[in-house]
Amino acid sequence: MDAKELLRRYATGERDFGAVDLSEVNLHDADLRGATLRKAVLIGVDLSGANLIDVNLNGVVLRQSNLREACLSGAKLSGTDLSEVDLTKADLSGANLWRATLRQAILDQTNLSRANLHEANLIRAALTAANLIGANLNAANLSEADLSTADLSRVHGIGSKLHRTILCGANLERADFSNAVLQEADLSRANLSAINLGGANLSQAHLNGVNLTGANLSCANLIDTKLMLAEMRGARLDWAELTRANLTEADLSWASLREANLSAAILHQTVLTEVDLSFAILRGADLSNAKLNLGSLKETNLNWAILPQGTVRSN
Repeated sequence: MDAKELLRRYATGERDFGAVDLSEVNLHDADLRGATLRKAVLIGVDLSGANLIDVNLNGVVLRQSNLREACLSGAKLSGTDLSEVDLTKADLSGANLWRATLRQAILDQTNLSRANLHEANLIRAALTAANLIGANLNAANLSEADLSTADLSRVHGIGSKLHRTILCGANLERADFSNAVLQEADLSRANLSAINLGGANLSQAHLNGVNLTGANLSCANLIDTKLMLAEMRGARLDWAELTRANLTEADLSWASLREANLSAAILHQTVLTEVDLSFAILRGADLSNAKLNLGSLKETNLNWAILPQGTVRSN
């Protein structure tokens, strides 16, 4: 079916175009709101600027298509193949993308607020400056995706995969990424205030200069993580694994580190005012020039730790 035939039938009131082949068809700026294209083949189609509000595209193959600035608000895209699709500045607010494939898709400045991306595949997708406020990213795979300066505030990302994902300058305020995998992710200068990262894997991640005020990192894996100059006032790090973490000049005022493992951690010039370090392990940690009350270390394991006065505690 060509574009002319599709639009003629749509104009007469027909809405069901399931299983049609529209590959390479030019539908630029077309108005197809409310249409059903379930299981249609749309490989390489041009739908840039199209009105696709509430369209049913469940199971559709849209690989390598052009949907720049298209309006897909409330669209049904469950299981849809959007690999390598250009969705720059498109409106996908409230869309259902459950188990959709967006591998290497271009979603720069795209509106995905309140979208359902549960179990979606976003590996190596481009999402710079995208709006994901309140989106559902539970169990989604965003490994190696670029989310620089994106807004992920209040996102639900429980159990999601963000291995080597770029989140520089992103806003994740009050998001829930508990039990998520963020190994080697770059979160430099990101806003993570009041985020839930309980049980998350952040080993070898870059968190230099991040805002983790009031964040929950209980039981998190922060082995070899870089947290230099991080703002962590009031953060909860109980039972967290911080072996060899670099917390140089980080502010941990009023944080809770009960039973946390800080073996060989670098805490040079770190602010530890009013910190709860009950039963924490600081074996071999570097606390040189750290700001803390030494009385708070009485219930900690300081074997071979370097204390603020430059002394080494050997037992």
